Amino acid sequence: AINTTTPDTTLTINGLSFYTLYFFNVSVVTGEGTSPFADPIGQRTSEDAPSPPLNVMAYNISSTLFMVSWQPPQTPNGIIRGYQVNYFASGEPIETIETTSTSTLLTGLSSHTTYTIFVRARTVVLGSSSTLVMTNTNEDGSCNSNQFLCKNGRCINSSNVCNYNNDCGDNS
Repeated sequence: AINTTTPDTTLTINGLSFYTLYFFNVSVVTGEGTSPFADPIGQRTSEDAPSPPLNVMAYNISSTLFMVSWQPPQTPNGIIRGYQVNYFASGEPIETIETTSTSTLLTGLSSHTTYTIFVRARTVVLGSSSTLVMTNTNEDGSCNSNQFLCKNGRCINSSNVCNYNNDCGDNS
């Protein structure tokens, strides 16, 4: 709570947090005394750039497909309106994907290639980049050691084999 007296009819308050609702009420002080406080008035501060998304992970689904997932920023500083997923190969930008979800598929990748991925959250302002994630696509027809190769060429986590959920999508 801030309690201040000013001879002016305006007051600037510094050091407030972004996208936070504050309530203000005023009273008048004269030589004859102090008036009752007026009803509180609520005012929300403006939005700002969010902190980076957390726990960005890329899962190799096939030799040309990644699933990228993440968690929302710890400090949103407003309403998260979406995410920007950027990925590169050999230092060259490939594509930027806009999504409102906390996961997306990267398709049309080259097999046996290293990709660098990062995610940014957006309010009315685009936030800073997440930690970089580097991951490789497999060679055609192969999966990582902890994965199972489906008949359709898709790689799934070995723990999902025979769980009756058709994780391969081809009943294999």
